[in-house]
Amino acid sequence: MFCANLQATVLEVKAIDGLGMTVDVLVLNGYVKEGDTAIFCSLDGPVVTEIRGLLTPPPSREMRVKSDYIHHKQVKGALGVKIIGNGLDKVMAGTPMMICGEYDEEEDIKEEVMSDLSKLTNKLNTDSKGVMVQASTLGALEALLQFLREDTKPPIPVSAIGIGTIHKRDVTKISIMNERGVSEYATILAFDVKVEPDARDHAREMGVRIFTADIIYHLFDQFTRFMEELSETRREEAAAIAVFPSICRILPQHIFNQKDPIIVGIEVAEGILKIGTPLCIPALEGLYIGKVTSIEMNGKQQDTARKGASVAVKIENEHNPTLTYGRQFDSTNSLYSQVTRASIDALKTNFKDKLENEDWRLVVKLKKVFGII
Repeated sequence: MFCANLQATVLEVKAIDGLGMTVDVLVLNGYVKEGDTAIFCSLDGPVVTEIRGLLTPPPSREMRVKSDYIHHKQVKGALGVKIIGNGLDKVMAGTPMMICGEYDEEEDIKEEVMSDLSKLTNKLNTDSKGVMVQASTLGALEALLQFLREDTKPPIPVSAIGIGTIHKRDVTKISIMNERGVSEYATILAFDVKVEPDARDHAREMGVRIFTADIIYHLFDQFTRFMEELSETRREEAAAIAVFPSICRILPQHIFNQKDPIIVGIEVAEGILKIGTPLCIPALEGLYIGKVTSIEMNGKQQDTARKGASVAVKIENEHNPTLTYGRQFDSTNSLYSQVTRASIDALKTNFKDKLENEDWRLVVKLKKVFGII
């Protein structure tokens, strides 16, 4: 039933050639006239503009289909109308449009227009580092933020939010994450919104990823898959630097080759021994024994041996191939992973989830042994 009191909702904000940025509004009740002062909601606060044009498509055409529009001096609900005005680029879809009449208090209208957004202020807070989230409506944005922050483990940080179509400026905004050294967050999660072609082109140039989906879980799956692939790539790159902590005891009854390559049986007393681990003896002024190139248990090759395991290891020392077991060192000397500040940082950044609490305690212990600050 028609009512004279205005009831209008923003459907979409889009740029139209020759018209600039426009707002598609569904007028459910009431009247809207050319020259009216319209007030919209945006993330930056209320937008106040004079309505410079009211357009509707020709009969049998949709608002989104490009054609010659019909101009109106006044429209009456219920009707979809395209509004022309200034400063409409940040208006949020899904929020109300209100008209400030001759006897209305503009500040009161602004407050009412922004009321829905004000209730969500805490939920819309952003982090200094994180992805950008773009949704079709305020309600959709709220749902996506809640999912990313409360339902995902670990939470996905969000540094910027927006409503509606993704434009070139949105890409530029989130590209700053590349400069801050967190390129994985140079990402836009677009939920049920369009992406302008020039925004996609700009994203490729700026190293920004845009993931789009109409279902929240699909969007999450895309980003999670990307992060897993990125983590694996970084681990592969850091493998040559990262040194897992370990202390090993030589088993004197299992000495297979005393000289390079040294092949001995060892027991992993603490930590994790991996292929590629450099070993040394701190008690002998840090004597470098060599790098583990093979680990074997019960006749089977493996990449890792954990605390309590007894394995045969091959140790190669290209810098000092004359080093000999029984001459420079023997089973009374424990073998330590030769860690450095760089290797510990690589562990923290790329392999944090691969170490248990006791392994990290061993890292602290080795820092003291090697005098690492």
